[in-house]
Amino acid sequence: MESEYQHKVLVVDDDEQVGKALDRILQKEKIEYVFANSGESALEEIKKTKKSFSLIISDQDLDGMKGTLFLEHAKKLTPDTARFLMTAHSEMETIINAVNKGEIQKYIVKPWEHDDLVKDIKSGIKLYEFFLDNEKLLTLAKKQNAKLYDLNCELMETTKTHNKTIHELDHDIEIIEKEIKDLSSKTPVNLDTLIDEIENSVKNDQGISLEKIQTLFSDTINGLYDQFSEAAYRNGFEMPDIKGEIK
Repeated sequence: MESEYQHKVLVVDDDEQVGKALDRILQKEKIEYVFANSGESALEEIKKTKKSFSLIISDQDLDGMKGTLFLEHAKKLTPDTARFLMTAHSEMETIINAVNKGEIQKYIVKPWEHDDLVKDIKSGIKLYEFFLDNEKLLTLAKKQNAKLYDLNCELMETTKTHNKTIHELDHDIEIIEKEIKDLSSKTPVNLDTLIDEIENSVKNDQGISLEKIQTLFSDTINGLYDQFSEAAYRNGFEMPDIKGEIK
């Protein structure tokens, strides 16, 4: 029986003929197995095995501990293992009780048909594989959820940083808009009027000529323009190039 998993079956029966029959089936299917002739010894096998049994097949009519009681204890030790009970037709009430308690997933009636028993064993192993596959999916889902949580936290932190930057930029824009509004609200000074006022104020001073005053004014305007251009550049704006117009 080919599978990506390595399976092991525990057979519990004190009937030698049953043991031989199951031995032939399991060997043919290349399934590893362990035999126990009592419920007590079978529980010891479960406790000492490093890898859980995929399937437990137990006879009901065991000496000492009955099969149903053994499977009840086995369920506590290895709850994910598939559990089958072998019994006779006359013990249907026992079977029903075991099924209702969740102690077994299937019952096998003696005497069994060979092909039916092979199918039953394969179905029990498939049941255990289904559990293993679910465990893999659950583990993968947990890992993916953890990654999604980390990414969400990272996204939230990045969003906070971006919002802070945007807030700071909005604040800078408000300041610049206010400065522009203040400058726009002032009455422009006529250049000729400004030159006349400067000329009249210094007309008795022979050391200052009209040409020097005009040069001083032009240099002052150019200096102010450079300061505004630098402030605008730091905040992502660009001043219009008007230096060629300032003379």
